[in-house]
Amino acid sequence: MLKNVVDDEIKEPIKVAKFHRIASVIENPFLYCNTEYRLVNWLIKNELLFKINQFTINNEICPVQYNGESVYNEKITKGVLLPLQFQFKKFFENGDNFKEQYTRLNYYKNNQCTSIEHFVQGSLWQQKVSIFSNEKIIFPFFLYMDEFEINNPLGSHATFQSISALYYSFPLSENNSKLSTIFLAALVKHIDIKSFGNDKCLQSLVNEINILENEGIDIKTQDGDFHVHFVLGIVLGDNLGLNSLLEFSKSFSANFFCRFCKASKASTITMLEEDSSLLRNAHNYSDDVASMNFAETGVYQESLLNQVTGFHVTQNFCIDIMHDLFEGVCHYDLCNIIKYYIVTAKLFSLETLNNRKMNFNYGPIEIGNISPPIKMIHLEKKHLKMSAREVMTFVHFFPLMVGDLIPENDEVWNLFLLLIQIIDILLSYTFTDSAISHLKQLISHHNSMYITLFNDTLKPKHHFMIHYPTIITNSGPPRHYWCFCYEGKHKELKMYARSTTSRKNITLTLAKKMQLKFAHSLMVLPDKKIIVNDKHKIQSNYTENINNKLNLTVLQYACYTELMLNGIVYKKDYFLTKNCDKICLFKICEIVLINKPDSNVYVMANEIKLNHFNSHFESFSVDYNEEVVNRNCISNVDEFSGPPINISKISSGQKMIRLKEFY
Repeated sequence: MLKNVVDDEIKEPIKVAKFHRIASVIENPFLYCNTEYRLVNWLIKNELLFKINQFTINNEICPVQYNGESVYNEKITKGVLLPLQFQFKKFFENGDNFKEQYTRLNYYKNNQCTSIEHFVQGSLWQQKVSIFSNEKIIFPFFLYMDEFEINNPLGSHATFQSISALYYSFPLSENNSKLSTIFLAALVKHIDIKSFGNDKCLQSLVNEINILENEGIDIKTQDGDFHVHFVLGIVLGDNLGLNSLLEFSKSFSANFFCRFCKASKASTITMLEEDSSLLRNAHNYSDDVASMNFAETGVYQESLLNQVTGFHVTQNFCIDIMHDLFEGVCHYDLCNIIKYYIVTAKLFSLETLNNRKMNFNYGPIEIGNISPPIKMIHLEKKHLKMSAREVMTFVHFFPLMVGDLIPENDEVWNLFLLLIQIIDILLSYTFTDSAISHLKQLISHHNSMYITLFNDTLKPKHHFMIHYPTIITNSGPPRHYWCFCYEGKHKELKMYARSTTSRKNITLTLAKKMQLKFAHSLMVLPDKKIIVNDKHKIQSNYTENINNKLNLTVLQYACYTELMLNGIVYKKDYFLTKNCDKICLFKICEIVLINKPDSNVYVMANEIKLNHFNSHFESFSVDYNEEVVNRNCISNVDEFSGPPINISKISSGQKMIRLKEFY
């Protein structure tokens, strides 16, 4: 209608032409992206996308199916490498990513504390950066590799379309476990890696990594331009994935299965401590490669990753407590322990355990991690039907579930207490020399008791534990490089694969999807650290206390009954702990959010009386009536130890809490 009016009323051709150009834009606001071709071009033009490198793995003439007939034709096998230089550059130029990581790097570099709380404080990183001049800016990144299935795992096409995905992440990111800070590096079909080997499948990736380290990237920020070198810190993965990638034994029944040491299978089944004389190093590794005798060395061939500047497979100090502990040692220990109490000692029945497990007060925090009932067949096979996260919860609360049925100083129970002490230490955010030394003693004692009590040999995952103290000294707390977060990244690719009916060139299809997701992350604002809902906003009952203690006016803050900070929910009546020369327990009354620019979160809480620490339950006894010993305590949320926890009431009616540092 408007066009007709303009055409009738305005007779000047130039003005009419200008109007029609404007009208066409208004009519078709998405003209620039109404096709995939136009969208990709627009994203490339705006420097949000860069061309994917689809590299050739193998090219041969072989029989192929064509219209139902077998004919000879060219068959090209390809993998996909995403533009790492482009993605690294855009990520660090986006928002305050560079500033935050550079500040964090300098903090750890200048921190004179003797404890280790981050990878860059470990011996390995100090060794890697020693070859660079002090003026250069060096950022670490991690590389993770794992296989996932995109088809029905029970179907006829299972494993044929399995894909090996390589991700990278930056350990200096504030929340480096968030899926939004883990990015795709490359995709290769797993069958191609098995057929053609790591060298052909990963050479392009290695070349790209060397460019990032040797040449570096120019990063443009609001504070100026910086030239940054990116160094591969460690390669992550489960034991099988790492051994395969690093060209060590792919079977843990082999005579030399360990990637850290050259101990034989016969010695590992009883080995209680690490033997430094058997540790692998660049020198004996070269001898093993030259000998070309896998049966006597556990090394297939020289690893391609040794071509990465500053990286050697024998210096890849990385373990994964998700697979080693929560999908390994915990299963062996718990199955033996539970079976002993049910069959041998007859202290309780499997039905009693399952009833207590089902009716246990997990609280709202752990309610999503309750595992299914345990069956005797699980105990016989020494494998519980639980996910790694469910095992974490079960082990954490197991002493409160059945501890009252176990006599004091029971040897088998003492083994379990050793296990949870080891877990509690490994989940710590900070390690001192004394803590590492104590961990070494606990692991040795635990493995010794396991052999004696159950007349069983140590499994490979028991053996890996003896290397933990060395790994932590070199690479810092294991929680920063466990596989939990990376395994969750597979979900995105599986979702894209399920929405795509075609499996032709599926690696390129998935790579394009992930590249569009990366472009989207550059266009949107970063995730909020603090998430609040107006329905949880309240009028404070402690206005005078807050004003006096924080030196604020009413207009400078708001109070809530519930708030999410960095993905963790803090809620009224949740409990927090703090180490003030002793462990103190606090019950949340209100959550105080100071308005911008600070946006600090404080907690108004009452301190609850703790009676004593009960070593039999590895827990603190809480006053039954939750007597308040100190009212209206206000503290910054960062002052508390670990996430919110719940008070659990055991069968005897006693109230207990188990401290935890995992989220």
